[in-house]
Amino acid sequence: MSKIEQFPIGYKLEPVIFDLQDWEVKLYLQSAGETNPLFEDQKLVPPTAIAAFALRGVLKELELPPGAIHIAHEMSFAPSIKSDQSVIFNATLTQNAVRSGWRFVTIDFVGILATDRIEEEQVVNGRSTVVISEDSLGD
Repeated sequence: MSKIEQFPIGYKLEPVIFDLQDWEVKLYLQSAGETNPLFEDQKLVPPTAIAAFALRGVLKELELPPGAIHIAHEMSFAPSIKSDQSVIFNATLTQNAVRSGWRFVTIDFVGILATDRIEEEQVVNGRSTVVISEDSLGD
């Protein structure tokens, strides 16, 4: 049985700290077929990579079952992030509802650049929705 049914709306997931490593960014660039040398030369992390890394960490806590389908996302990005920086992702469950045999789960998240400065620099915010067949959740 999946834990997803146990999470109430407004649940704050554990913060995820992601240290953006060169090798992970290179792997992402290869898998995405990105050949622009600017990313490697300037050590820039593509915004889509930041989103993928964030969601990987954030959604892990929910223990989504096999067959969960990512159906929607929206994101906004601020300044460029380099592969030697760290980002702290905070997320909140904003939807966990069943409709016609499907569970809709929506997470709102914010990524803050981890620095030793007092003010926080938001680098990404967004929302992601997955849908899960109630049949796949088990008894």
